[in-house]
Amino acid sequence: MSRPLSVAQGTVEPAPRPGLAADRPKGCPLYLKSLTLKGFKSFAQPTTFAFEPGVTCVVGPNGSGKSNVVDALAWVMGEQGVKTLRGGKMEDVIFAGTSTRGPLGRAEVILTIDNSDGALPIEYSEVTISRTLFRNGASEYAINGRTCRLLDVQELLSDSGLGREMHVIVGQGQLDAVLRATPEERRGFIEEAAGILKHRRRKEKTLRKLDAMQTNLTRLSDLAGEIRRQLKPLGRQADIAREAQTIAAVVRDARARLLADDVVLLRTALDAHNHTESERHTERVVLQEQLAQKQGRVQRLELAQVGDAVDRARRTSFGLESVQERLRGLFTLANQRLALLGSQAEPSGPAFSVTPAMLTDAAAEVEQLRASIGTAETAWGTAREQSAAARSQLDTVDDDIAAQAVLVTRHDLEISQLTGQSETARSRLAAVRGEQLRQQNALDAAFDRSEKAQSQLAELEAAVTEAAEEPDSDELSEALALAQTAVQRVEAEVERLRDELHQHERERDAQAARQGAFSLALDQKDGSAALLGAQLAGIRGLVADRVRVQPGFEAAIAAALGSLADAVLADNREAALEAIGHAHTDDLGRVELLIADGADTLAPGVDSSVALGAGIRWATSVVDGPAGVRALLAQTVIADDLAVARAAQLTDTVTIITLVGEVLGPWVVRGGSGARPSKLELVAERDTAAEKLTTVTALIERVRFDLGEQRTLLHAHKEQSVSARAAVRALETQLATQTERCGRLTVQADAATADLARVSAALTLATRAVEEVEAVVAEASATLVTAQSRPRPILDATVRDVLYRELEVARDREVEARLQVETARERVRAGEAHVVALTEQLAAEHTAAEAAARRAVIRRRQVDAASRVAEALPAVLAAADRSVAEARLRLASAEAERTSQTTELQQLRLDESALRERLAAITENVHGLELEIYEKKLHLSALLERAGSELGLTEDVLVAEYGPDQLIPPDGMIVSDDSGADSTAQARGASERDISDSDSDSDSDSDSDRDSDRDRDRDTGDTRGDGGDGGTAGGRATSGIRFDRAEQQQRFAAAERKLGQLGRVNPLALEEFAALEQRHRFLTEQLTDLTETRSDLLTIIGDIDEKMQTIFSAAFDDTQAAFAAVFPVLFPGGSGSIWLTDPDDLLTTGIEVSVKPAGKKIERLSLLSGGERSLAAVALLIAIFKARPSPFYIMDEVEAALDDANLGRLLTIFEDLRETSQLIVITHQKRTMEIADALYGVSMRQDGVSAVVGQRVGTRADQRERDREPAAS
Repeated sequence: MSRPLSVAQGTVEPAPRPGLAADRPKGCPLYLKSLTLKGFKSFAQPTTFAFEPGVTCVVGPNGSGKSNVVDALAWVMGEQGVKTLRGGKMEDVIFAGTSTRGPLGRAEVILTIDNSDGALPIEYSEVTISRTLFRNGASEYAINGRTCRLLDVQELLSDSGLGREMHVIVGQGQLDAVLRATPEERRGFIEEAAGILKHRRRKEKTLRKLDAMQTNLTRLSDLAGEIRRQLKPLGRQADIAREAQTIAAVVRDARARLLADDVVLLRTALDAHNHTESERHTERVVLQEQLAQKQGRVQRLELAQVGDAVDRARRTSFGLESVQERLRGLFTLANQRLALLGSQAEPSGPAFSVTPAMLTDAAAEVEQLRASIGTAETAWGTAREQSAAARSQLDTVDDDIAAQAVLVTRHDLEISQLTGQSETARSRLAAVRGEQLRQQNALDAAFDRSEKAQSQLAELEAAVTEAAEEPDSDELSEALALAQTAVQRVEAEVERLRDELHQHERERDAQAARQGAFSLALDQKDGSAALLGAQLAGIRGLVADRVRVQPGFEAAIAAALGSLADAVLADNREAALEAIGHAHTDDLGRVELLIADGADTLAPGVDSSVALGAGIRWATSVVDGPAGVRALLAQTVIADDLAVARAAQLTDTVTIITLVGEVLGPWVVRGGSGARPSKLELVAERDTAAEKLTTVTALIERVRFDLGEQRTLLHAHKEQSVSARAAVRALETQLATQTERCGRLTVQADAATADLARVSAALTLATRAVEEVEAVVAEASATLVTAQSRPRPILDATVRDVLYRELEVARDREVEARLQVETARERVRAGEAHVVALTEQLAAEHTAAEAAARRAVIRRRQVDAASRVAEALPAVLAAADRSVAEARLRLASAEAERTSQTTELQQLRLDESALRERLAAITENVHGLELEIYEKKLHLSALLERAGSELGLTEDVLVAEYGPDQLIPPDGMIVSDDSGADSTAQARGASERDISDSDSDSDSDSDSDRDSDRDRDRDTGDTRGDGGDGGTAGGRATSGIRFDRAEQQQRFAAAERKLGQLGRVNPLALEEFAALEQRHRFLTEQLTDLTETRSDLLTIIGDIDEKMQTIFSAAFDDTQAAFAAVFPVLFPGGSGSIWLTDPDDLLTTGIEVSVKPAGKKIERLSLLSGGERSLAAVALLIAIFKARPSPFYIMDEVEAALDDANLGRLLTIFEDLRETSQLIVITHQKRTMEIADALYGVSMRQDGVSAVVGQRVGTRADQRERDREPAAS
């Protein structure tokens, strides 16, 4: 019975059927639900495979793309090996295109896994993993649509028994690779199935980090040693720098007093110059006003001259004179035009050079030329026919010659082929004779090896018999088992205590962080904190610190108090008002105060003794605090929730607060979510966190003590286990060595016998091949002789030359006739062009005659116009003369008025010049004063800049503390700490001796001693520097001498001379010494931390090694038992086993495989036949699958080399696996298809794209179920 699978748009999904969930195998934690391929290899179109639990078979012809499904599964689960994917580079997985389809730009595979049982460590019942590769090399991974890393995919799958080696995918040819695998590679199969590879990879990564850490440790140690060597000379430089500081104090004081004197003198001179400059400025202002008045009058006169009547009269006179001249010129021009037009004569009639008769003669000549073209074309046609006939005869002869050439070529080719076949046969004969000789030599060598192997095997069997008589090892094994049991028990207890310790430590850190956060929130700076810091009388503290609320009511009381919960508590109103005034005066910000001595009474009409309903109580009943707070809460009640508050029957004057802080008042309602906690809540939370922190700290100390005791006990048990294991392994090694030698020599003897049989058969085949090739050589030689005896065809081409010459003559006659036709046609075209030219010339002469008639009419019109102008101009000229005379009179009157204005302007300009000279003199004087002031200000600015840069003093401080009016203290008071220099030097010498001694001590002791010495020296130096400054200030306040510039200059020079005698001084020595000392302390601490961290990591690695050994030992034992059970099923009557190559080292030991089919004395896999090798490899893989089951397995044609009987045994194993795992099998075997729950057929279409069709089939379990139903009825 079968059910169809729905196929639509490249998607293959099973048709729904009842009871699908029941078909899922028991114990299968997860399974593959679907696989979608987009542009992956031959799947150009999006194709989806919908899988089910049980067995799914993928079938199809070779090359259809079945194995591409296996490659897609491996690729989406993180496979990085290009060869594993059967390609040369990773881009080969993208569809490369065909002759009818272009290549795609990316490949994408999406795998959906059912995770209903939660086997994968992710909170989804269905997990979708996708991988996309673009042709430019970019790659993307995603889990449930979210982008991730390859490492994330590998770790997610490794937790369910799927690793990067992909032992669950058995591809084509991989069975042979399992046989050829080294013992270490076989170990990798078991490690991956047991989930050890993930721990091994992490261990290797940690070891690489430790190697890198060792380099850093070495560099850090070298750096710390170098710093220790630098501390001693730098300490001596610090002593010199400290002495230089004492002298520099005197230099600084003298420099400051000299600068202050210069500043005072400059300020006095600047005041005098400023007063003089002010007077000159006033005088300059008066002169500028007088000058402005003069300039205003000059501007008005100049404007009057610019726009006066003189210019207008002059322009009018000039314009009229110009018009007069133009009218006179016009009159003269009119008379000249009349004279010119009168002298021109009238034109005569037109004359023509072309006549109609000339046109008629030219047309007749053209007609005659056209008639001659017909005769020439007839002669040309006759010539073409003769040429075509000659060409036809020549083509016929060429075809005959070509046929004869083909016969000749065919004869020569046949001779050449037969000759080549004869030579090839002779070469083949020589090769097979050489192979016959080689096989004969190999037979002799194989016979020698067989005799030698048999003799060695006999000697070895005697040695094995002696080894079998050794004493039993049961006592040693029992002691080892007891020791390992004790170690495992104590390890479990240590692991439990370690987990408990880590849990308590995390709880401690969380509570400490919680307490710190609440303390920080309570300690934030505001006006209230500043007011409390002032310690005013009558201020008690914060309201939140003075109020005690029953647990559970903090939010309600905080909502009732509102902002007053964070207010300051005052004793009375006077104290509160005094605090408000202080906050306003010192600008402390906004504060709220609550008066503590308010009456502890309820508002009128409210009785707190009145019983309220269920879930509601008075706020004053849960608060213990000042009377003022209780008075604020007098009209407030607390309800359990909003529903109780809404149902309460109270007066309008009462405010209701819920436990979560919602407020229902007569005019205001507040509530919602996300409320900020008040200080009452913060104080309660902080106290709770502190109590929990104390409790957790005590638990941590107790667990640490227990953990230390268990570790001591574990160390003792491990030593006992190591001793017992060493004794057992010594005995096992002796037995394994003898057994291994026996097996190796047995295999060698069997191999020699097999080689002898194989070489004998090969020699027989070689002899038979020589006889066959000799027959082929004789046949080829006879065929060649027969072909060479046949005559060769003859080729004759003499007739073709005669016909070719006749064709050339016919072509010459055809060309000559065609030339005559083209000449006649050209003469006709020239005659027609001549007729056209005569016609155009006649038309042009008629057009010229018409233009001359039009010009005569225009001339008569011009004569009439000139006559009218000459008659009207005399009257116009008389009027123009009168206007010119009147304009000249007006111009003379305007020029007289202009002369008087010019005289006044000259006087004003003289007065203006005098004022300018006086103003320039005053301005120059002012500029000189300003320049002097500017120079003195520059000088003053330079002095103040020196004071700021050299002394760090402003002008006010410089003049106030170092001015000439200040007393100067003696130098002894400025350097009063000179008496402590000796003690400083002694302390420095002691410090240097400590450094020298510390170089030979241990790092930890030297670091602590040196740190304490450096701290004492640094503190002493700082105190001495402060004392110097204090002495200077004290001297000014108590005693001193008056300022004398000469004395101060001498004092400054003497101090600088002493400072120069000290030589080169490192001014940064003190800071550098302190910084270097601090750096040395820091590096020492870091070195200690790194060393401890390395030790901890090595301890963790040891724990991981022990865990991996335990897991591997259990997995190997299970695999060993499973292999012993599976092998007899696949090889009835046979036996197989696996063992460790180095049982003493479970971390690196390999795994050897030994098989012995029934009736055969073979123990090496390489000596098995092809089908037996496949079954043996399958047996090993199935044993691993059974020992550590995986959710699913993919097998690609693993049964291809099996016969029907062995195939039936393998299918029995498949039936067992389908109960715990999902199987996806690529197969060609019909019997394998019969056990499948679903079949998928893959075929290759003509366009090179894989197509898929699906079919659901009933399993044998379904058939047995149907068979049982009639029996039961």
